[in-house]
Amino acid sequence: MEYLNLQGRVCPFVLFYTKKKLETVPSGEKLEVIIDDPTGKETISGWCRTHHHEVLEISESQGRIKVIIKKH
Repeated sequence: MEYLNLQGRVCPFVLFYTKKKLETVPSGEKLEVIIDDPTGKETISGWCRTHHHEVLEISESQGRIKVIIKKH
């Protein structure tokens, strides 16, 4: 699984860096994105639906949001 820490970044940068990282991830593999911008989870989820990637998990703990994406 690939890992991307975007804590301290806000949208649209959260989505921009997530998209760039997904370009390097092989199809079928997972990307774990760590963010702290609450709008980022909706932005990433919506973009994934539009581009046919699967959001496997969104979890929050102490202001930290983990999003796990499976690239298709």
